[in-house]
Amino acid sequence: MGRPAMSQLVLLAGCLLSQHQAAAEWHDGLDGVLVLDPHLPLHEMQDKLDSALSSTSHFGTERVAVLLKPGVYPEKLKMDVGYYTSIIGVGKGPEDVSIADMWVSNDVTKQATNNFWRSLEGVTVTGHRTMWAVSQAAPLRRSIIDGSLWLSHPSGYSSGGFMADVHVKDELIMGTQQQWFTRNANLTGGLKCWAGWNFVFMGVQGMTDKLVKSCSKGTEKVSVIEETPRVAEKPYLVLEGESAWMIYVPKFQATASAGPVPKEERESSIARKLELTTEVFVAKPGMNAKQINAGMTNKVGLLLTPGIYRLEEPLVVKKDGFVILGIGFPTLVSPDSWSCIQVLDGLEDVRIASVLLDAGTFLSTPHAEPLLLWGSRRSGRRGLPPRQHVSGVASDIFARVGTFSFLGCKTMRVDTMLEFNADDLLVDNVWVWHADHDDCSDFVMAPGAPMARHQFKSDECYSKHGVVVNGNGVTTYGMAVEHVVNGNMVQWNGEYGEAYFFQAELPYHSMLNLQKGYAAYAVEQSVLYHFAVGLGAYIVYGMPAKAAFELSPFADVRNVQTVVIVGEKSLYDSSVCQKFAPGLAAKPEYCYQAEQCWWKRCWLPTVPRLDGSNLNSAMPPPVLAPMHFLPAGIVNSTLQRSMEEHNVKRLRVGSGGSQSDGEQWQYHRPTANVQVQYRSQTKGPSAQQMMINKKFWSTTESDRDGRSSGKFKVPQLPSSTLRELPAVVLGCLFFSLSCAVPILCMCRKKANAPSGEPQYKELRMRTRQARGDMGNPLCGDTQDVGTIADVEPVPSAAAAAHGIDESI
Repeated sequence: MGRPAMSQLVLLAGCLLSQHQAAAEWHDGLDGVLVLDPHLPLHEMQDKLDSALSSTSHFGTERVAVLLKPGVYPEKLKMDVGYYTSIIGVGKGPEDVSIADMWVSNDVTKQATNNFWRSLEGVTVTGHRTMWAVSQAAPLRRSIIDGSLWLSHPSGYSSGGFMADVHVKDELIMGTQQQWFTRNANLTGGLKCWAGWNFVFMGVQGMTDKLVKSCSKGTEKVSVIEETPRVAEKPYLVLEGESAWMIYVPKFQATASAGPVPKEERESSIARKLELTTEVFVAKPGMNAKQINAGMTNKVGLLLTPGIYRLEEPLVVKKDGFVILGIGFPTLVSPDSWSCIQVLDGLEDVRIASVLLDAGTFLSTPHAEPLLLWGSRRSGRRGLPPRQHVSGVASDIFARVGTFSFLGCKTMRVDTMLEFNADDLLVDNVWVWHADHDDCSDFVMAPGAPMARHQFKSDECYSKHGVVVNGNGVTTYGMAVEHVVNGNMVQWNGEYGEAYFFQAELPYHSMLNLQKGYAAYAVEQSVLYHFAVGLGAYIVYGMPAKAAFELSPFADVRNVQTVVIVGEKSLYDSSVCQKFAPGLAAKPEYCYQAEQCWWKRCWLPTVPRLDGSNLNSAMPPPVLAPMHFLPAGIVNSTLQRSMEEHNVKRLRVGSGGSQSDGEQWQYHRPTANVQVQYRSQTKGPSAQQMMINKKFWSTTESDRDGRSSGKFKVPQLPSSTLRELPAVVLGCLFFSLSCAVPILCMCRKKANAPSGEPQYKELRMRTRQARGDMGNPLCGDTQDVGTIADVEPVPSAAAAAHGIDESI
């Protein structure tokens, strides 16, 4: 054969191979994946986009991922993003993909409170205004917004939200958002707030003191943490060149950071790149769990493409560094009684991102494992706080239980939706939802439709916990839990926990949660180190809640919000209750009301706590991020002094295991001679009104070491006590007489509502503990502590969003 003929054959073979490779693209044949090229004609591009974006619905089965190849897209290309849709720029950075329009509008109810399950990442939006009117499960990541960013329309309530690694060059308009969490962003153009209850800005550049004051308007609704203590951004899909598809996995950064990742550092911020064709198993709708698990065996990553996956066994992560990435809201339905995803013990740097988990266990089943089970319930370490490594990162994980038509309108159960048992985890944006509406209950979404009063089949589903944290050193950035009925909505048992932004809506179709006295957020009573900022809980309507937050007396919390949408603010018996472990105090709990209210939105800057840094030498205190904008923490000096005088130590008793698996702690006072007792108001805080009584008992043979539950035994009566008794009696007599004289009572003054906010008839701002105002139950301070009294009810957009007529 001649040389020209041979060359022609080689060329032909190359062309055939190229055609075969093009035909073998991973996304070929996937109806839920739309890959757009900026060089396509505008009309063709718009038709494809409109067809894909219009296919999804509130509880439908369609899932869509729109992948935008690098380049500049036509200015007239319109993008209206609906349910279960991801818009993803697949360049190396957001500068590589330029679009002019991005729009999420109010839904058919003319609100945005149901705008869930959609996302945007990896783009630059050049239009003068970007509308992102969303609520939960709608993250905005890794983007540049050249114009203003609106988080809602001017009217219609919204209940978001999460944003990270974003640069907004013009104004950020918070709009009607009730709450929002922003992490590692740059707000070049400033910030405008006219509503809202709970905004947390963490590692955000441009948050000046002036901006904070203008947004907070005299309340504690804005929390600013100057730096993010440790972080790892979500993995993302990248197209290198013409056909090399990769998953980029950002590094875990153990040092503090602020602002989005700079363009010049994006390449160096990547820990590893996974080649899709050789290192990643691509799961497609129709595959079962056995096929997916088998496909994961020799890979280091799993890409879940858009669709619904009905699992017959859990997907199990067994390797260090393994990555699960979803695009287009892939939905995993749990096998009966089992988890959707399990991560084995002892793994390092596992990443799970962008998945929706659905409960698939029938109500008649006696038990259901967590939808995401990260680590087993065996004991973790009890050592130093985490800083230099991460066992895993959970990003954009959304879970739910409900009665939906795509599941046959069956009643489901889930005991815990997300359970984190491993140490040193980062949890970056999660929303767990016991559905308060569905498509199986003869209800039609429309403006003013009475959703809150309607009985849905999802109300019959079972849920016990939204999130359970048993691991140590777990940090959450943006956590929301809603309508969980049969237990504490969040139960945190691990040490060194940090939570930045929490939002909960208490169940309102079932009163069981409130009747049983469960909390929106609970920290186990023996936990020494727990820090949380921007905790918000609200009641739509119903019977009173015992407490929104139930904490260890050592927990350090700042800026706690409680909200009542319909009804009286007294629907919260307390904002915060502290639970004391046996051996710490005679009284097992005492509680605090809010210090400041505007109408039915109330705030508590912090609560007095105990400092546990000297209780266990193996557990040093954590190092927290700078927080100059936050209210200072308060130590309960009276109880702290008593604890230190008597050398209380925290000891582990029994065998190992986490708190959920039988581990027990005991507080031991070797020289205890004081029992602390408290006298508190019927309502309101009592930390500064406690009374220390010295009581004495003779020891018995069984408690010679000084240990007991609630009482501290003393071997002998100190002789100094008799000399102290006259002074104690005189002091008590003077206290009683002074309170009987009205002129000596500490009277409260009314304060005007801050300018720029609605004017109410009366605004009482209680400042206790740190501000020296201790209150006095005999002077009429037992009622309405820290609340607004006798205000005129005004129509609430939040009530309207739930279909409630407040005049009822």
